[in-house]
Amino acid sequence: MKRIGILTFHRSINYGAFMQSYALSNELKNRYGDIVEVIDFEKLSKHLMYKKTTEGIVNAIVRGNEEKIKYRRFQEDLKLLPLSTPPLITNDYDAVFDYLNNRYDIVVVGSDAVWAYNKGLGLKNPYWLFADKLQCVKMSYAASAHSLDVENISQEEKDYIASCLKSFAYIGVRDVTTYNLVKSCDSSLDVNMNCDPTVLLKIPEADLGRKILKDRLGIGTNKKIISVMLGQRTPMFDVLREQLKGSDYQYIALYKRVHWTDRFNWFSIPYLYNLSPYEWYHIYACMFLNITTFFHGTLLALRSGVPTFSFDVTRMGEEYVSKLKYVLADMTLSDYYFDININTSEEKKRFIELLHYTIERRDLISARINQYMEMEKKKSQSFFDKLETFLTR
Repeated sequence: MKRIGILTFHRSINYGAFMQSYALSNELKNRYGDIVEVIDFEKLSKHLMYKKTTEGIVNAIVRGNEEKIKYRRFQEDLKLLPLSTPPLITNDYDAVFDYLNNRYDIVVVGSDAVWAYNKGLGLKNPYWLFADKLQCVKMSYAASAHSLDVENISQEEKDYIASCLKSFAYIGVRDVTTYNLVKSCDSSLDVNMNCDPTVLLKIPEADLGRKILKDRLGIGTNKKIISVMLGQRTPMFDVLREQLKGSDYQYIALYKRVHWTDRFNWFSIPYLYNLSPYEWYHIYACMFLNITTFFHGTLLALRSGVPTFSFDVTRMGEEYVSKLKYVLADMTLSDYYFDININTSEEKKRFIELLHYTIERRDLISARINQYMEMEKKKSQSFFDKLETFLTR
């Protein structure tokens, strides 16, 4: 029986990172059975960085141990993944090679920003699968180099990447920036565009979302709920609240508070820090609108058909097409894309008009979003077609 290993960022304390690994492993398990493992590797320095956010007097006093509780909820959800054993938490990349070697017939890299080697991984990291040294079928699914300045990498870096990717049987990427990276390293490489794995998730049931919100978190669902997932504050959120005054709406903050001082404000927006990634995925089914600066904060809401106002914090030059901009354009939802740094009167007017247009036609727009998501799913098919050629040999 052939074995498939998935190498990704499943241990990150990041809702999207966890859910993309859950989505891909779950899809593979549903199709091919219990031959799939999420390779339980995390770089030690990254592991310690996440743990550090749960410790110390600042976390206890300023954040009220909220990060510690959130961290624990993430650890609890690891049981939902088909993890390899034993876990490998190390900075030693040779140990990762030894862990992978002769263990899997097929290794799939991705999704997430596994090829953004500028974020502490270093160039010669395991997510390039060790060139010809590792003998197995190598594939990537929706891999991304998000945040890497692909226009300014050296020829030496390009040569190394090309030498590794030449041994891949299938190269699937998530965004046009990563596509351009691969092609700049070797124009002869065949590169496929994939949807993010979270697009493959089933639409969650609102009943379960309401149960999570009400029974465990004490959030009622009689009012229309607007979810707020902002890594950086945008003035447009204040515009939204000004436009949607009154008793018909309530707000919840996801992943982090709208502002850190809100913990000391009795009237601030409730922050759902005691929320696991799997619960996060389900509660979107109860949302009326969503506003976010996060890629997966956009996609998980869209997976539930929730109209989403997405604010891009990426600043990599005029030629850089961010993953958020690319995916919304690809689903013909560019109207809902905003650059967080543009706060002109014209942009404010566009936002207000779109907000009221969306509220008035919310059900119709939701239905269209569901159609767009089903179309987006089709970008996974080339990967599964290629994978099946190796599974049937």
